[in-house]
Amino acid sequence: MTILALTAGPAAAGGRAAGDGGQLGRIPPELWAVLLDDPKARARVHQQVYRRGAGQCHYWLGALSSSGHGRARLRVRAASGPRPASVVVAAHVYLYQESRGLLRPLPDGSYPLVRHRCGEPSCLNPIHLAAGTAVGSAAGAIAARGTAGPAADIRGAQGRAVAIRDAIVSAVAAGATPGEVEVAIAAAAAAGIAAGQLALPFPGGTGLAPGHDPRDAGVTAAAAPAAIPAGQGELF
Repeated sequence: MTILALTAGPAAAGGRAAGDGGQLGRIPPELWAVLLDDPKARARVHQQVYRRGAGQCHYWLGALSSSGHGRARLRVRAASGPRPASVVVAAHVYLYQESRGLLRPLPDGSYPLVRHRCGEPSCLNPIHLAAGTAVGSAAGAIAARGTAGPAADIRGAQGRAVAIRDAIVSAVAAGATPGEVEVAIAAAAAAGIAAGQLALPFPGGTGLAPGHDPRDAGVTAAAAPAAIPAGQGELF
């Protein structure tokens, strides 16, 4: 595998600048293509995702940024020798491009920003991800869920993501059933939101808790717990 130089600036795929909304935009499209084609890189990303029902949030169980987005350090082998180099990628940008193809530049040379329709920065469900042109774009704003959703969490984006991640990891480590893991997720998600706000319905009147898509109100079954690799829990 060939290592590609990380010299791209604001026009790199996935964002306008490094750290912009969790995009890690310094990664050039050529390197994204290499990483997306690497079976080991794909496996490292996928093994850190806790998958649930089709319409529910699939949460990241690895390292988290200050904005609550998943981070994965992936190796890229240099052509000139056996020593591996590595790059940190935004997990949601990786999975968005894996499911929909490489992000392409806009007419002004910038790249779309990948946003979460569900409002959960640590969500990796591809159907909850959408590309937009700005932080306040319609694609990214759908899921802030007004005053009742993730944006209302007093712990902030990272605190919320850490709480949900740790609840899943602890529950699975304790041998919890998928249903019991769901209870742990719901409790962790609700802990940072005032009770009065939790009583408010989400758009569409479904009354679903954070982490659920209102278009999938009938989805209740959870997927089998994912295997959680050792050494997780640290933050970049």
